[in-house]
Amino acid sequence: MRQYLTYEGMLEGLPTVERNKEQIEELVSEHRDNPYPGGPYLIRPIEVPIELPEDDPYPFGTPSALPGVTCIGRFDSLDPARDRSRDFSGLVVIWFQDDFAFPIDPAVVTQLLAIDWEAHAADMEY
Repeated sequence: MRQYLTYEGMLEGLPTVERNKEQIEELVSEHRDNPYPGGPYLIRPIEVPIELPEDDPYPFGTPSALPGVTCIGRFDSLDPARDRSRDFSGLVVIWFQDDFAFPIDPAVVTQLLAIDWEAHAADMEY
């Protein structure tokens, strides 16, 4: 598992809906076919609007924040997901939570357990 502050490296300004969308798209793209074929599984984060005074609108987009920590988990199973001729299966899952894991946020654990492994994991060979 890899974790880092969601806005690590952001030097100034506020996070925005637009920038958050780009950040998530880049993150998913970065983990596509890496280390398993196919895309990672994204647990959609809940964005929280950043309230600003109405008389002072933010000029660079709609201020909104993702949870503070980005988490990228690599999960493996000794059983193939679909193709029984393969040796194992694996899936990268991306999620966001307020604090560094461990523990993993209970709401995220519920979503992790609900992932349809057979539909999303990639079958691999040693």
